[in-house]
Amino acid sequence: MRLYLTLSLFVLGAVACGGALPPSSSAAALHRDLERIVTLADTEGWTIDRLQLNEALPDALMSLCRTTKETRQELSQWIETQLASQGSIEERYREKGNDFDGLEDLLTLTRIQMLLRTSMDSAAVDCPFWLEPKTDFIGRQLLDDRWFASFGGGGKGMSVVQAGEADYNFGGAGRLLVGRGFGRHATLLTGIELGGSAAFPKNEAGERGNLTLALDLVVPLIYRHRGVNTYWEIEAGYIAHTTEEDLKPAHGGHVGIAFGGTASRRRWFFPGAAFGISYERISEEQTLHILKLGFRVAIDIAR
Repeated sequence: MRLYLTLSLFVLGAVACGGALPPSSSAAALHRDLERIVTLADTEGWTIDRLQLNEALPDALMSLCRTTKETRQELSQWIETQLASQGSIEERYREKGNDFDGLEDLLTLTRIQMLLRTSMDSAAVDCPFWLEPKTDFIGRQLLDDRWFASFGGGGKGMSVVQAGEADYNFGGAGRLLVGRGFGRHATLLTGIELGGSAAFPKNEAGERGNLTLALDLVVPLIYRHRGVNTYWEIEAGYIAHTTEEDLKPAHGGHVGIAFGGTASRRRWFFPGAAFGISYERISEEQTLHILKLGFRVAIDIAR
């Protein structure tokens, strides 16, 4: 109960975080969609504006075509106001001696403006008839204030300590989660993770024995803090651990952290990947301590 209360208070604090956005929710959602598309393109190396904008245009239109002309115009005017107060990126670049250091946000906003203008110019011709504009556009690239499912799976390396003896195992795990976003950053998730591991345990003489398989069932509560294209997670929960030598499960606790990133939306899912570290303490005759490190593919599914 204390864990749920702590995470809930953390969520409420994180919901209020964030930078400046247009006043209406629809224009803000369109801005953040375009921001994701621009920054993802920038991670691959932004080169020629015209070529990068043409490449980003299909994703941008899938968002822009769902908005009204009033929403698009509101965002356009808002960006113009923001840029007028900061100066043009070219002037600021020259002032800094041909250096972009400290101008990253201004550069991103300038590219968002370029992508918005390119999308608006082609919308009348290129917007599919089945994408109807909505006055309450909530974003296509976002998980704000909505339910979603999350799938993940990958390999893990494990350091196992029991009775003062350390050993190393290997294995993998898959998880199925249900979550909900709260505002721009905060997300709560829960579900199940099923993992398996294999080891060649040492006998009393220190020699390796036969292959031994183990199975873990984890029920985590996860707080995810979302950035534009990246996120970090903290989690805690219950674990049941069993081996083929003793099918009666042992019980314990699980805590972990993870760092991940997501790509732009593809139809109805967001592909991504994460690196995680977890610690588990399992109560047996001799307490079992397990440290796990691994990568996993992560897929979030939203309507």
